[in-house]
Amino acid sequence: MAYVLINKVTAKPGKRQEVVDILLAAGAAFDDDDACLLYLVSTDNEDPDLIWVQDVWTDQASHEAAMATEEMSTQVQRSLPLLAGMPAQTEVQPVGGKGPGS
Repeated sequence: MAYVLINKVTAKPGKRQEVVDILLAAGAAFDDDDACLLYLVSTDNEDPDLIWVQDVWTDQASHEAAMATEEMSTQVQRSLPLLAGMPAQTEVQPVGGKGPGS
């Protein structure tokens, strides 16, 4: 079964697009990583500061290895001053449906 994370990221007021840009730049590093099945950045329709990031990986070790790179560390450090707090990350277990990890 896949390793799946749902991340809730809250930007400081007026900083959401900057954070989205950083998240998208960071996610480009996963484009050629076959272990990354899905990296989806979404903005919330009701909260102008809220961003959702969904990750689907073949396994936890691959996700951890991808996050441990120098490039990823740099992107994380760029985003921290723009955030209202630390992102909330929830690991979930797919149980069925259509799409990666199901």
